[in-house]
Order: sequence, then C-alpha cells, then structure tokens
Amino acid sequence: MPEEKKGLSWFRLIVLQVIIGCVLIGICSYIFRIPMDEVRIASPQQDQSERFAGIPMRIDLTYPGLGNVILDDPKELLSLKSSFSNLLTAGKEEQGAKESRLLLTGSIAYLDQEDIPFQVQTSAFQFGQVSVNSLNVSANIRKLQSTLIDKVFTSSMISAAAEKPENEAYSLEQGVMTPLSEADRKALTVQIRTAARVIDFSRFEDLERQPDKHIVISLPASEEGKKHWLHIDRFNSAYMVVYDLLDETNQRAYFKLNVAS
Repeated sequence: MPEEKKGLSWFRLIVLQVIIGCVLIGICSYIFRIPMDEVRIASPQQDQSERFAGIPMRIDLTYPGLGNVILDDPKELLSLKSSFSNLLTAGKEEQGAKESRLLLTGSIAYLDQEDIPFQVQTSAFQFGQVSVNSLNVSANIRKLQSTLIDKVFTSSMISAAAEKPENEAYSLEQGVMTPLSEADRKALTVQIRTAARVIDFSRFEDLERQPDKHIVISLPASEEGKKHWLHIDRFNSAYMVVYDLLDETNQRAYFKLNVAS
C-alpha cells in the first residue's frame, strides 16, 4: 500500500503542475493579448505582389483571327512578368476608358500556383480580376501590347493565315480588290513561310516608297461582326511588311524574302 500511495502522489503532482501551467498560459495570453488565431486582410497591392512571387513557366497568348502562341523563353517570361507587375503597381482603374479595337488574351502559367488569365488592350490591362487603365501607365500598356503582337507576327503564323481556305486573300490596287488565284495564293504562302524575320530595317531604302504589291487577307470577324484584315506590303520582290489596321500601336513585322522561293 505505501508504494501505491507514493505513485498516486506523483500522479497528483504532475496533474497539478499541468493545471497550474495552463492557468498561467491563459493569464499571460489575456494580459498580453497574444494573437493565437488572428485573421489578417491583405491589401490589393500585397495580393498582387504575392501573385508575382511564383516562377513563370510559360505564357499562352491568343491573337484574334490568327490563333495561339506559347512563350516559354525564361528571359522573355521574366521581362513580361516584370512588365505585368509594374503596370499593376503604378496603374489604377478609371471610368470611361476607350474601348480598344484589338484585344489580346492569354494566361501566365506558374510552377507553384494556378494559371492567371490576362487581357491587353491599347489602353487597358487586366490581370486576373484587377484592371488598370490610368493615363500614367497608358504608354507602357501600348508598349506591352506591341511586344506581344511582335511575338505573334512570325512567318509560320502569317503563312498559316494565308493558307487557310476560309480566309479570303485579295490583291488591292487603287481601291480595287481582286481575289488571288489558287496559284498566286500558294506562291504567297511559300514566300511568307520561307521568309526571314528582319529586326533592323532602317537601312532598307525600298520601304520609303510605295509597295509593288498590296495584299489583304481576311481573318475571322470579331464577336461584334467587325471585319478583320491582315495587310501585307511587298517591296521589289525582296521584302514584305505585315501589319493589322486594328492594331492601334502600329506594330509592323518585316521579312526578307527568300529569292529561291
């Protein structure tokens, strides 16, 4: 019996110490107001910075009428991610923004979080549910749109548009549109597909005069039913310039044609 009483006394002592410890913790928590389950509301700016904390893996970009492109170059992704972040940090949403004629849509895919959709117009940028269109970032929005258009205007994308049977192709001369023959259309497609993209076009004197041939390719109409045309100017059978009149940034893609084609 003495051994049982000794064990029981130790058990009571341990229980008493636990009770006293819990009481002390409760008193300290009440006095010092320790935030055990505090709920914090993040500001929109903090929420956006957390969105850009992820590692971008690719950007899926859609150009109306031309289709989709995937951007996965690490340097390009980091540059675009920085542009997105700067726009959302510096810009704000204002009422009465002008509606753009050309809307680029896409999404940025991360390694460690969900894909986030975005939209780029001439004067507005939307990332997720947040939009900015203030005057102080309008120039940067146009620059971003121009950069993305430049990524779409490749020889493969343009030649695919020229090749699609549902896209009508015309030669435009003095305001008169003449449908291209099947042979001319095939030749045009080959010329574009084999052309080399030119970045520095300042030394090409041919571009200062009127083009030898002007070609227009119809793209699928917008949801509002507006016609959409892709324009191609050819100079001296050596160079080709591609642009879209709906693009208010006036972005142009320059190509050097392959003589053999």
